[in-house]
This record gives sequence, C-alpha cells and structure tokens, in this order.
Amino acid sequence: MSVKVKSVISSWLIHPIKRWINRRLNVWLARRIPQSKEQQINYRNIFIMPTHFGAAYGLFTLILFLLGTNYQNNIIILISYLLVSFFIIVLHHSFFNLSGLKFAANSPIKGYAGSALSFPLMITNKKTRFNIHFSFYQGLVNKSSTSNTSDAGLTVGKNISNEQIAVKQHSEKASSEQKSKVILELTQGENEIAVPFQTEKRGQFSLPRMLIASEYGFGLFRTWTRLDFSQQVTIFPKPLSYAWQKTQQAAKGQKQNERVESQHNSFQAGHDEFYQLQQYRQGEPFSQVAWKQVARGQGWLTKQFQKNLSGQLQLDFSTLPEVTLEQRLSLLSYAITDCSNQQIAFSLKLPNQEFPFDSSPEHTLRCLTALACY
Repeated sequence: MSVKVKSVISSWLIHPIKRWINRRLNVWLARRIPQSKEQQINYRNIFIMPTHFGAAYGLFTLILFLLGTNYQNNIIILISYLLVSFFIIVLHHSFFNLSGLKFAANSPIKGYAGSALSFPLMITNKKTRFNIHFSFYQGLVNKSSTSNTSDAGLTVGKNISNEQIAVKQHSEKASSEQKSKVILELTQGENEIAVPFQTEKRGQFSLPRMLIASEYGFGLFRTWTRLDFSQQVTIFPKPLSYAWQKTQQAAKGQKQNERVESQHNSFQAGHDEFYQLQQYRQGEPFSQVAWKQVARGQGWLTKQFQKNLSGQLQLDFSTLPEVTLEQRLSLLSYAITDCSNQQIAFSLKLPNQEFPFDSSPEHTLRCLTALACY
C-alpha cells in the first residue's frame, strides 16, 4: 500500500475515529475528575491496567494452573497460586505508590511559541514514591503546529516527498514526547517540579490534562491518572530577528520611510538627571530645596529631576512589510522584546487596539498578550 493511500485512509477514517474517542474520553474525564488548581490522587481518579509484561505473566499463570489441574499435579497448582498471590500483591503495591499524592498549581504560564516552557507544580506526599512519570499529551498542545510551518518558512522552495514528511513528523513527535516527559523519585514532604511542554501555536488556551503514571512494582501494572489543573497558558508569537533589523533600518531613515517614528531625548519622572527649578510648595522635602538660590535671595526653589528614556519607538501593525499575518506578529514580538531589553519606551498600534508609550515590564506583557490573542 502506497504512502498516499495510507495518508488518505488515515485522514478520512482513522483521525475522525481518534478525535471522536478523545472527545468522548474528555467528556467522561470532566465528570469523573473535575478541573481544580488543587488535586489529590485517590481511588476515584486512579486507573490501573496490566502492562504487556503483566498480561503475559497472567496468561502464563493461567496456563500453568490449567496444566496442574489437568495432570492433577499439586506442586504446579501450588506454584500457580503463589504466582497469583504475587500478582495481587503487586497490584496493591502499584496502586499505593501513586495514591495519596497532593498537587497544587498557582503559577501562570507565559512564553514564546516554539520555546521550551515548563509547568511548575508543587507536590506533597507522606512517603517516598518511585518511578513516577509526568507528561502532557503533546497532540493537544501542538494540534495546529503543522499549519504554521509555512509561515515560518521551513518548507518553502523545497521538494520533500511524502515519505520524508512522514519520517520527519514521526521523529519530531518522538523527540517532542521525550522532551515533555519527566521521571522522578519523590521524597517525603513537599517537592516542587517543572513539567516541560512545547507548542508552536500562539494564543491563550487551557493547559491540557497532565498524565501522571507509574509502572513501579516489577513492571506488571501501569497506574495512571489524568488531572486538569485549570491553568491558562499565554503563548506569544515567535520572534523573528531579521524582520526587526529591517524596522531598525527604517527608523534611521524616518523622513524617507515612516514605518517607525523615533523621538529622542524624551523624559519621564525619576531621579536620574536635573531638569528644572520651580517654586517651593509647602510639604515638599527640604532635600530638594535649592539652597544656593535661597542664599542668593532668589526665593525658595526646589530642584526637579527627570528620568532619561533614551528614545521612543512607535510600532504600528499597518506600516509593517507586506508579509503574512504570523510574520507580522513575529516581527512585532521581537521588536517589543528588544525594546524591553534596552529600556526603550514604545507604543503599539494594532487594528483593534492601541497602547500608549511606556517602558515598564507590565506594558511589555500587555503588548505581547495582545499579539498572542490577535
């Protein structure tokens, strides 16, 4: 069967079935395990199933028991009973290795598309736990990442066969799942961990359910749960440095190109540089009084200081180069980040909203969030 036929069958038959199953599973999980910022694992939200090795172990035990009863061999029957007892003991041991864990998540998650992010999580337990896996289902986080690859210019002008695309997607999925998994041994008391995840999609969305699993106990059982911590994730557009270099060049030639307006030597209130003298007002501190002017008989004056902002930049969405929407947002994302690093006051003008000049970290966060939600 050719790759093209497999792709058609997968897109028309397998993917819809998987999406339907995932939707039904999420609806059932929402009723069974409601979302909350604080979660505790107990008998109501733990699932346990034999692994492949555990299923083979159970089948071998059953065959051994049938042989013992068929040949009426008490030793073989006794061995099968011992194996079943061991199987049940490991079942409880696997359950209690995960049961009783308490989780708390209160930190907002923000970052750039394509960068490695981490979800902070506080875990409280009363005993040492072994071999616990923490991971996110990357298929939900990156479900639209393939649609953005053309905007990033990854496959433009290249002739890539379907086989190469399939191999590339499989390798990227495997590496993504490997990077998004954490395997830990939790000590008694409080443990703070960071579970990594990555997404190529900008915007604000709910964090998917976290998979917490363990195969501790001879690998016979897999114990797991999926918890929703009710966390919002804000993903800013991925910065494109080459686009901001063009904008900087346009700023140097402002009269010829009005894409960016630069106003130098602007000030705001601060304590960096002397600005002017003004009449003393009752209640002002004596440390700001200009005593030399008072001694000369010029009256009571106070010194006024200002903070040098070293320049201002106006970032306008409509004056950017004629590129795709995602590239425009990436251009602005890099420009905002660069201005924030250089302590340059900037304003942002989008088609649906506008932000005045400012250089504070809060202003940077507001602008980047506006780009993420655009």
